[in-house]
Amino acid sequence: MDIQFKHISHKLIDSLSDGIFSIALTLLGLNVVALATDIGRSDNPNSEVLKNWPTFLAYTLGFLVLYSMWYSYHAFSQYTKGTNAFVVWNHGAQFFFVALMPFGVAFLANTLNTPNRKWGLFYFGLCLFGYNFVTVIQWALNGFKFQVEFTDEMPLPQERVQKGVPIYFMLTSAAGLVVLVISLVSPWIAFAFYFAHVLLSATPIRSFNKMMPMIDRRIK
Repeated sequence: MDIQFKHISHKLIDSLSDGIFSIALTLLGLNVVALATDIGRSDNPNSEVLKNWPTFLAYTLGFLVLYSMWYSYHAFSQYTKGTNAFVVWNHGAQFFFVALMPFGVAFLANTLNTPNRKWGLFYFGLCLFGYNFVTVIQWALNGFKFQVEFTDEMPLPQERVQKGVPIYFMLTSAAGLVVLVISLVSPWIAFAFYFAHVLLSATPIRSFNKMMPMIDRRIK
């Protein structure tokens, strides 16, 4: 009998995810905290707060993005059974962009009220949709096989979920590419789309319950 190492527990990835998300969420607030001194010393603190609206708005958007990503991660991973190289590195790709989000938010905050806002929104969009892009590429390099096993508690049949999830990532990636292009032409339209995307992602359980059956009906 050949000796084989077993794959790591998914609980280890979950523990790492919580640490990465918590650090990224904390880093988002550093730009806001850095404003406290100047605002506190200002003759008109309220005016100073309004003057720095891009920082507060970018922080709010970034926080909603990361928190909804954390929510979505655990909403889906609760049905994941075991791991393999595909699963481990796919999560790694997500953590890469989670850790990069504070940069995207800081860059957005510093450009939102300037002529360079299109680049701030472009790079923020890369942080937002980068994981989707990488997942599609990883899926293609893996021979178009989505090697994720699910527990018996998964509401939909496992084989159809394995077909439906890549479709979801392809659709979101296509939408992301379109918005990245729009951000270079009409930045405020892209900004509105980002907020709409965040609102739709804020309740992943409801989104999954609506979206997956629709995809499932089309792949039967």
